[in-house]
Amino acid sequence: MKEKQLRQQAIKDAVRNNKVTNQEELSSLLEQRGISVAQATLSRDIREMKISKVHDGDGYFYSLPGFSAPGLSSGRNLMESESIQSVEFSGNMCVVKTLPGHANMVGAVIDGMHLREVAGTLAGDDTLLMVLREGVSRDGLSTALSKVFKGIMDKTVD
Repeated sequence: MKEKQLRQQAIKDAVRNNKVTNQEELSSLLEQRGISVAQATLSRDIREMKISKVHDGDGYFYSLPGFSAPGLSSGRNLMESESIQSVEFSGNMCVVKTLPGHANMVGAVIDGMHLREVAGTLAGDDTLLMVLREGVSRDGLSTALSKVFKGIMDKTVD
């Protein structure tokens, strides 16, 4: 097995078997298994593996795709209903405010959709910037996003 595959399998195991709340904790768990990883590589793996953060009533922790926490139907549904706080347009840009720690996850989902309307995304901790392609309307992007993010139209700031 290649180094990346081994590392990502170790990440899956760590997230599946522990309540991992941040990258430092995940990195420490990997170190215990003899896997040393740079923060940038770990961030990229988390994004590629579509690992998200979910809330279980006590706090946020990393979750594999399809995870079902008590009181939640899935991590994805949490993202759809709660992660996005607001959407605001300015010219050919769209600023999406999220819960802390969720912008990367939302950006990864949008990037994975390969929307023709979006030229690119840039995510911080709680803010995602989307650059729209020339000629794309706000309504066009909102309609495309509403297919994945339920209720996003209600979060648009005028």
